[in-house]
Amino acid sequence: MGFKETYEAIKKDPKNGEKNFNVIIESQEDGSFKATMGAKPFEIIIDAPENLGGKNLGPSPLFIILTAVGGCTAAVIKFWSMIMDVKIDHIKIFSRGHINLGGIFGTDDSLKPYYDNLRPVIQIKSSEPKEKIDELMKNVWEHTPIIGNFINKSDLVWKYTVKP
Repeated sequence: MGFKETYEAIKKDPKNGEKNFNVIIESQEDGSFKATMGAKPFEIIIDAPENLGGKNLGPSPLFIILTAVGGCTAAVIKFWSMIMDVKIDHIKIFSRGHINLGGIFGTDDSLKPYYDNLRPVIQIKSSEPKEKIDELMKNVWEHTPIIGNFINKSDLVWKYTVKP
């Protein structure tokens, strides 16, 4: 099934758009973490730089967040360009964020343990009128899941177990 068919099926019945996504993060013998995503064998090695106790074997979770912001935004631009029939020739996103690691380490309670600002810069190459791109980007802003998760604070519930 192609994009248009998927879009029409979801438009016809919103239940056709319901999905559960799963990622498993597991520590590795080398000290890194392996993320295995969904039913497909997609994997990412996640680690920290050496000065933060890692071996720099893969991107840190903080880089993964920036990647998710940029990647999700790019995907939704592509979706909405197809929905609105807007021709996009090229997309480039610079995903930027600022954090003070002291917030994560608890060295100062006034520091936030998360990005205190995220500033993706989106470059779009298109021959479409600016007004059409503005409308496209309004839809992108309102419908990008990762942006919604940050702004609306998803219902996040912790659960953990301890094994001997």
